[in-house]
Amino acid sequence: MGNLVKLGLSAFIIGFILYKFDIAAVWDTMLDASLGLLIAALFVQILSQTIAAYRWSLIMDALKFKHPFSFYFRSYFKGSLFNQILPTSIGGDAYRIAEVSAHGGLVKEAFYGVFIDRIVGLVGLLLLNLFANSFEFNLMPYEVFMTINLILVAALFGLFVLMAIHKFPIFKRYKFTRLFYELSERFRFIYKTPKRISQQLGLSILIHLLSMVAIFGIGHSVGINEPLVAYLVIIPPAILLTILPISFAGWGVREGALIALFMMIGIDEHLVLAMSLLYGIILILSALPGLLFYLTSQHKYL
Repeated sequence: MGNLVKLGLSAFIIGFILYKFDIAAVWDTMLDASLGLLIAALFVQILSQTIAAYRWSLIMDALKFKHPFSFYFRSYFKGSLFNQILPTSIGGDAYRIAEVSAHGGLVKEAFYGVFIDRIVGLVGLLLLNLFANSFEFNLMPYEVFMTINLILVAALFGLFVLMAIHKFPIFKRYKFTRLFYELSERFRFIYKTPKRISQQLGLSILIHLLSMVAIFGIGHSVGINEPLVAYLVIIPPAILLTILPISFAGWGVREGALIALFMMIGIDEHLVLAMSLLYGIILILSALPGLLFYLTSQHKYL
């Protein structure tokens, strides 16, 4: 039932947007987009996902999972594929947990590894956005700018609190809080040295920076010729909204958020919608290697 609601919400938002906009103009914009920039964006997005697979492999290695990088590379792209075709943006995470478990890992430890990978990625996105906001604080209306920054700081604070829970044994006593305690312990174990912390944060920021560069290329292919820093300010809040499990792979929510944010700086909504739809297509294309990996998997269902 929940999946039908998400699918329905995505369909409703996209349908509403299509009803309100000149679809012929959006379609023409997509057809006129620079093919060279779109191909470059596709390769940059694939590079971003490859580095993300490497970051995940480092996390799992620290948790004593001994698989070669090729295993995590294939699993990550299969997960990306399922993120695009399942009614939630975390369906691929469930797949990765299942695959690691099928290859001899404990389900709980596999869950912690994938969850930590998600959180570290989120921290990278938040830091990148805050850094960009410090350079372009006049880009958006003051109230919107401050609201976004307060949300970013609050999210970072919440994540750091999660990482510190292991210092308080009381959280281990109760079943409800034990999960957070154990998760915090894994954080401490993985990031016990400054080298590991800086390495993981650096990779996370690079991963999201490459994704922003891909969107930057797509935007310029349709005529949104804003500087990269403008994309670094505007895109992350929209990406954060797609993480919420309220739509089908972020469709609809992403389009609505990007249109609202880019219109604040005077960008034509038809161009933004064309960019967002093309980005969605790029995400699907960049995940297609996962289909090949899935079809050639050793396990029947993995």
